[in-house]
Amino acid sequence: MNNEQILIEAIDNRKLVNFIYEEQPIRRAAPHAIYISSAGNENLDAYQFDGYSQSGNLPDWRNFLLSKIHDLEILKEKFEIAQGYKSYSSKYNKSVHKI
Repeated sequence: MNNEQILIEAIDNRKLVNFIYEEQPIRRAAPHAIYISSAGNENLDAYQFDGYSQSGNLPDWRNFLLSKIHDLEILKEKFEIAQGYKSYSSKYNKSVHKI
């Protein structure tokens, strides 16, 4: 499976994921939406709980380019929809998959 397929499975089953982003240490997050950005990139919106964060402000919402995600794995731990998620947001007009 590719990253998009793995994330779709995680979103459908509301399972947390671990992954490496931009060759930085591992991150743990709840994937909520995959979509095509206005720049034409395939993005992931996820609520990151812990792991590496340049800003250090966790837990919080993060946006990731799918092309920069590596070593993606689905965890056994389930998640609830995170506060602040807006499935109707206009940025999801070109959604690939979302909660």
